[in-house]
Amino acid sequence: MKMTAYSAAYSAWFSDYERERKRRKKRSGATLDGFPAPPANPESIAQTIDQIGTRRVLDVLQVHRSTVARWLAGTAVMPRSSWLLLTLLAEGRLPGMSDDWRQFRFDGDRLCIVGTNQSYTAREIAGWPYQLAHARALARQIAQLEKEKAHLLRVGYFEAANDPLTCVS
Repeated sequence: MKMTAYSAAYSAWFSDYERERKRRKKRSGATLDGFPAPPANPESIAQTIDQIGTRRVLDVLQVHRSTVARWLAGTAVMPRSSWLLLTLLAEGRLPGMSDDWRQFRFDGDRLCIVGTNQSYTAREIAGWPYQLAHARALARQIAQLEKEKAHLLRVGYFEAANDPLTCVS
């Protein structure tokens, strides 16, 4: 059986980690925790490139369009670092992040919540502790005003400071 460039790349994808696999007694070919598996065929690369956009892939990876064409034809092996970067761009999150982050994605300089129009910059996120402190201060002020209101209702004091004076003769 003749080994294609893709089958050779797939079998050697994590060759740097063979020693660690043996030490951990993991089965041969096991993937690293949290990192995407290598592309099994050119179609998986094509799907990822379609999701990101060819122009953006060429700009980010700084490769020529003929290099991408060779990857898609299966005549050249895509470097591991390029595949990891494409996966990062496609998923909008870093490899190894928990599944809780699947509902978020990074789009440029903003953290977006998938399916909504909400997105935040790093400065807005950094300001959240101050907004929470302000909200707690407002909640304490509301609680104090509610206590005063309850007290006034209990004692029956309903006069207002601006009521007109009445003269009793």
